[in-house]
Amino acid sequence: MKSSARINNLARAVSFVLVPLLLCATVFSLTSCRLRSSEGVSVTATEIGPDGHKVVTKGTIMTDSDGNETKTMNVISDSRPAAPGDRVTVEDVAAIATVADRDFVDGWIDGRDPRVFKSYYKSLTPMQKAQFAMAYHDMVEKSDQNLAQSYKTYIPYKKRVAFARNYWENSESGPKFKSEIEKMQVAWIHESLLDGGELWWRAAEKRFGNAISSPAQMAHDVEQNMVSKYMEDEGTESTFSQQMTDKAKIR
Repeated sequence: MKSSARINNLARAVSFVLVPLLLCATVFSLTSCRLRSSEGVSVTATEIGPDGHKVVTKGTIMTDSDGNETKTMNVISDSRPAAPGDRVTVEDVAAIATVADRDFVDGWIDGRDPRVFKSYYKSLTPMQKAQFAMAYHDMVEKSDQNLAQSYKTYIPYKKRVAFARNYWENSESGPKFKSEIEKMQVAWIHESLLDGGELWWRAAEKRFGNAISSPAQMAHDVEQNMVSKYMEDEGTESTFSQQMTDKAKIR
């Protein structure tokens, strides 16, 4: 009797597994089917950020009836560097700017555009450029932007412009910035955003090398490309002339 009961229980267990497998094979294919619980599949990911800190995220992947996946991830630990030496410094960035100012650099932005400036920004010292790059990076780092996860988190261009305009107007270069005609102010802001983002990144590459993850590299390239196109969001590009027209809206 006990043996018969075990056989019956085993048969029921096998049928419980085979039925969804066969159903899945009918709709899609057996090789592409994955059994999932109602809570989804648990996943854990570990990445090394540009600053050298380790970020561990954990979440679930849910699959709807059409096979579309939705990932929900939450940070469970973020080991920020304890020592200042583990972070990019303004001196690191200034050193990169010094070399870049001295030499002609092609493919500076996203491996495409050369490092050529039309505004007075080009006349600033390497340290002045580095100070802006650090401030700009801090602003981005404190935001919710995470382009490795979603382009929808991108900081709109007008917000970047508002930050840069406020920075330059209140910097030691403020009088010079304010004396420039409108289009040269727009050029100054745009060039500083792109250059500042790249200077900080190259300083991070020099300091951390292979510790920088591929998703972080991809996110940087995506961000620079979107900024270069004056993008407000992932689907809305703008132009240089529109920045002058929309000046009142971006303050």
